[in-house]
Amino acid sequence: MCELNVFLLKGEEREKVMDGVVRITVQDGSVLLEGIFGESKKVEGRLTKVDIMAQTADLVAG
Repeated sequence: MCELNVFLLKGEEREKVMDGVVRITVQDGSVLLEGIFGESKKVEGRLTKVDIMAQTADLVAG
């Protein structure tokens, strides 16, 4: 399976928001992250990059 580690970018800072993400849903001004075990987290910001090879996704705070 291909789970992602999701990071939130705030200026020069890159903070890990969630591990094991299997679904990302972009909503109005926010991003909903859903994990492999059913957990979820809503993050204010926008999706800027998904890198399947590195298994990462980047969000920009907003």
